[in-house]
Amino acid sequence: MTLIKSIITEIANEGGSNAKMDILTSYKDTPLLKEVLYQAKSKRVKFYLKQIPEYTTNGTNMPLEWALEQLGDISSREVTGGSASDYLKKILESVSEDDAYIIERIIDKDLKFGMGTSNINKVFKDLIEKTPYMGAKSFSEDLAKKIFEKGGVAVSQVKMDGRYCNAIIRGGEVELESRQGETTFVGDAKFLRELSVMQDCVLNGELTIDGLDRYTANGIVASIVDIEGKRDSRTEKETTKKLENFEVKHGSYEEALSNIRYTVWDMITIDEYFEKKSKREYAERASILTSTLGKFQMTRVVIVEGAVVKSYEEAMSHFQQILQRGEEGTILKALNGTWKDGKPNWQVKMKLEMHIDLRVIGFQFGEKGTKNENVYSTINLESSCGKLKTNPAGMTEAMMNDITERAEELMGTVVEIRCCGLSQNSDGEWSTLHPSVVELRDDKDTCDSLESAIEIENMAKGLKAVQG
Repeated sequence: MTLIKSIITEIANEGGSNAKMDILTSYKDTPLLKEVLYQAKSKRVKFYLKQIPEYTTNGTNMPLEWALEQLGDISSREVTGGSASDYLKKILESVSEDDAYIIERIIDKDLKFGMGTSNINKVFKDLIEKTPYMGAKSFSEDLAKKIFEKGGVAVSQVKMDGRYCNAIIRGGEVELESRQGETTFVGDAKFLRELSVMQDCVLNGELTIDGLDRYTANGIVASIVDIEGKRDSRTEKETTKKLENFEVKHGSYEEALSNIRYTVWDMITIDEYFEKKSKREYAERASILTSTLGKFQMTRVVIVEGAVVKSYEEAMSHFQQILQRGEEGTILKALNGTWKDGKPNWQVKMKLEMHIDLRVIGFQFGEKGTKNENVYSTINLESSCGKLKTNPAGMTEAMMNDITERAEELMGTVVEIRCCGLSQNSDGEWSTLHPSVVELRDDKDTCDSLESAIEIENMAKGLKAVQG
């Protein structure tokens, strides 16, 4: 067995994560292993081949190093289409059976040895690129005003509240990637077909469904991602059952796929994405995005709504208009801002923040398998009238331990929470947006009703944005 095949097999045969790490660490000074891991796991390296061609090794036994170098002609698209498949066939036939197996695993982007990117990067520091994400700073008046210094101009965009994902478009293929770098599977959604006609680029945006509240829409998208992402690991019978359950709860599956909307707010090149930065200003990037999408008749891919603002006062006015419409808030972006991984000062989150008091009606343990599985990490709360219910988390370890010890005596007491406003689902049930626990109010014995919570929200919408 060749060296790399033996290493991969050794790791694959070990069940424990720590043991796998130990084995990989013992081979960390093997340059060829490092190259194999990179080509197999890096999303920057793509081979544009849908299947491995049939081949028979011819016994010439060219070294794996040579084969990896040849693969570069496919990933760089020096050879494409049918020629690329023939080229790969010749590579596979020119190496040993063990090395051909490794090449197959590289092409499939799956070494099948049970190790993820994060653990590989612990052994080979930062070998595999992490998914970049440009967010926005939490609101502060100083940051927002600084954008307009020296005649600065910005765009105020509606803050989306769907499922974030990047669309990496290469060679007519579209890969969706979550903020954490996980693949987002949505089957044959209509918006994917619309994106496939675009030239190579990366789009930043979110998935929503028109006419549905965020909880319902996000739930439907999450169900689709689960169904599509696990088709290979489930039996056909299990998948059929999932689809039947989906249609009972949400209606036609095909219709749901067609109704997913991808709302986009930024566009960068493939190289900029993997290098985690772009020197081009947002005004230029937004202009290219608008003109690019304008070339095609897209119905499920749209540009986020926004307005150009030239002062802090104009930004606040637009923010309040959006709040009055029932949206969560806005994102203020300097038009001269570049693109970078992180939360730069030239993008500021303008969102509603309000505090309300609710009564404890129960508790939930943390997720099984996590460090909080034996403590209460979520509190079940409701308003005095019982019409508003929410389940905030966001507690410190000390607070979780405290409520776990005193759970019985805390039933019926009052808790102050912070949230980004109220929400109502398609069934008319009221809840809160992004709730978190502020403190246990043992000094109070009354709490807010739905009516008073609505009044608090209306008051907050009439004021300037607060830090969130």
